[in-house]
Amino acid sequence: MALFISYSSQDRATVDALTTALRRGQNQVWFDQELGGGDSWWAKILEQIRDCEVFIVALSSNWLQSKPSQAELRYAQALNRPILPVRIGEVDSMRVNPLAALQIIDYRDPTVDAGIQLVTAVHQLRSKPVPLPDPLPPEPAVPFGYITRLGNQMAEKELSPQQQIQLLIELRSGFDEDGDDPSARGDIAQLLRMLRLRHDVTYRTRSEIDNVLAEIEAKDGSSAASATGSTAEAATVAATAPAQPSASAARPSAAAAPAAGGSNKRLILIGGAALAVIAVIAIVVVFATQGGKKPAPKAGGGSVANSAVNSAPGSAANPVPGSAPSSKLASYLLGVPEIGNILADPNLVVSDQTDQLRSVRGTLSNPECLAVYEPMEEAVYRPAPGFTGASGQAVHTPGEGQVHRVFESVADFSSPDQANAFVQASSDKWKACAGQSVTMTFNGKKSDWQFGDVTGAAPKIFQERTQADGRVCHHGLHATGSVVIDVLVCGPPPGTGEAGKIIEQIAAKTGQ
Repeated sequence: MALFISYSSQDRATVDALTTALRRGQNQVWFDQELGGGDSWWAKILEQIRDCEVFIVALSSNWLQSKPSQAELRYAQALNRPILPVRIGEVDSMRVNPLAALQIIDYRDPTVDAGIQLVTAVHQLRSKPVPLPDPLPPEPAVPFGYITRLGNQMAEKELSPQQQIQLLIELRSGFDEDGDDPSARGDIAQLLRMLRLRHDVTYRTRSEIDNVLAEIEAKDGSSAASATGSTAEAATVAATAPAQPSASAARPSAAAAPAAGGSNKRLILIGGAALAVIAVIAIVVVFATQGGKKPAPKAGGGSVANSAVNSAPGSAANPVPGSAPSSKLASYLLGVPEIGNILADPNLVVSDQTDQLRSVRGTLSNPECLAVYEPMEEAVYRPAPGFTGASGQAVHTPGEGQVHRVFESVADFSSPDQANAFVQASSDKWKACAGQSVTMTFNGKKSDWQFGDVTGAAPKIFQERTQADGRVCHHGLHATGSVVIDVLVCGPPPGTGEAGKIIEQIAAKTGQ
């Protein structure tokens, strides 16, 4: 049985240090590193909470503001799981929080003494096992569930004007209910941009989307401004950055504080008859969403938050110092319909958006091949000369047997020469892995991959890896101007040049 860590994705770097300390104490630690979105993701979270010996809270203001994390805590309490709060960041009030009555380990300064105190507290709780209640309490609903549902609807090839308005109303209601959650706010903005970029979107729908996006941006802007007076809030602003691919609206910088002032919540209604219809829909949606919980977004909060993303293996986000959310970079990414057309897969859904570099979850038998294994890898980009920031998005086919998994990303460099130099250096690393077999090990499970040859030459290179069951991943890297496009397409043996086609369409958007 393992220790379960409930954390906010905004605290990921600090949580990694906490996890390392616990493992050094001969503890098995579980947190949601390799989970995608939707019901199966949440079911796995709940299963691990039921099976854990100790429920550890990585306590910070970010965690306290995360609705998924609070759902995890309530379920752990209902299961009578031993709970150990470990303070890893700033907290507005140590007396006014759901864990105030418990002994809290202060691990903000991870000294040897703090590590000993941490491991000792864990062993004390593990020495007094507590049986699960019989019968088990009801399972909490999937956090942000409506976001996944609306994302699936957005993948439809055709949406009537009425369907577009209904989607807009539900996203508007979701923003009203969950707009203070940075991950939910980012997901809602992402879906609004996807709707705006559709080929069949009406002019009036597009105009109203711009109004709602302006509200989201204003909320983010006021949150970022107010955060300068608070250490905890400032950390939130720096660490959160949901990706939003749209050139038409500025990308919000994520922050947890609520916006000041009122907001324009009016919808543009098409004709007098539409007014009555939409009003009825709005009432139904408001009542439905008030009781609704949430899904796996991208990276939300709690062990859930990684979400995101955590749909793509290797997606643990750590913020890039000095980088800020970039509407410019996010606008280059393709939407689900565009990727679906290339892959001939109409069922794709968004499972992660991030402006933070990622770390491969698990252990690769040859660490030198990390550069070719996954896009936006922190160990590859962070030390690269001229790197200033990145934005990425994961999409996948929902279901147990994921047909496709795609991660598209763009990285900005200070100059075209530095972008080209990055691809050239990557080419050399990729070639060193050609023909090699590597094993990825995560949570005791192993997957074996064989790397193929590198094709192309800087500034555009490709390489594939093949799994024993025939699954193939195509990785492409292309420098265009000062931007590097980094795309991975995984699935059954894909059609010719799918990764290349995605890269070409992104390159066309950069205009470089």
